[in-house]
Amino acid sequence: MMLNGLGISEQEEAVYVELLRRRRMTVSDLAEALEVPVAAVTAAVARLVELGLATRDDGESHVVVPPDVGLGTLIAQRQAALQRVQGRLTELVEVYRKGAVSSAGEIEALTTPEQLSTWLHNMERGARQEVLAFFRPPYVLDVNLDDSTNALATYRYVYERAALDDPRAPVEIARFLKGGYEIRVATELPSKMIIVDRESVLLPMLPDQTSVRPGFLLVRGQALVHLLVALFERVWQVATPLRLTATSVTEGVSAWDDVDVMLLTYLLSGMPDKTVASRLGTSERTVQRRIRRLMELAGADSRMQLAWYAARSGVIPS
Repeated sequence: MMLNGLGISEQEEAVYVELLRRRRMTVSDLAEALEVPVAAVTAAVARLVELGLATRDDGESHVVVPPDVGLGTLIAQRQAALQRVQGRLTELVEVYRKGAVSSAGEIEALTTPEQLSTWLHNMERGARQEVLAFFRPPYVLDVNLDDSTNALATYRYVYERAALDDPRAPVEIARFLKGGYEIRVATELPSKMIIVDRESVLLPMLPDQTSVRPGFLLVRGQALVHLLVALFERVWQVATPLRLTATSVTEGVSAWDDVDVMLLTYLLSGMPDKTVASRLGTSERTVQRRIRRLMELAGADSRMQLAWYAARSGVIPS
């Protein structure tokens, strides 16, 4: 069902599509073609006439209005209505900001799971430009931000290295990367944080709190948001980009394949060889042997030189 955004039900859309195919039909013919009761078709046709998508001729037939005319008019009307709502929204936001909330609406405390979930949902669904986020354990809510991805926005997420210890993290990160997100990993993050459109920020009252209590802060003051965006950008610049496109190590493959990139990315994030081996589903010895092979191919005498070569050659995305 694609037209529900215009107030057209699934049944009405089915009748409209059938009318588009035949151009002119009676209610009984429509009911027979769609195998639905005549009463249901009668109500649907009446609604289409009301919306300007069909007309009735001198007999018992109904004639469809071309979609570029009928639907085009509906879309224009809906856009005009949305513009009016947008204007009213601006007025209401101003009323809210002048209301009796802390710091004139610049900082608001969210102290219940319901409040937090509602704001997370609304902020992310309403994103127009970008969503920036810091992810670090412990996790308070099991929230999948990509469930409500807004196609208008770009996404940049930074994970604290400790977050990768969660077995769900590689799958989650791979899903984000396939969706076009940019993902980086940092040794340590100062706090969890979500920034939407550089206008609002959600962060916990305590960096390491393990529950909703004592609460989260919704920040919308221009000066504070600017400061937190600057913090994100500073961390982003020094964080290591992630490319997770494989799940196991296969010996005998050519140098600088996806597994090599993933291995080097993990190492650059500070993971020890044992942890890297666990993430790649292989042994620590295999990881070390693979690193030695890459060092030989790159002409590097140390892991630091190997990392430098990988970064300069573009193997690790910048």
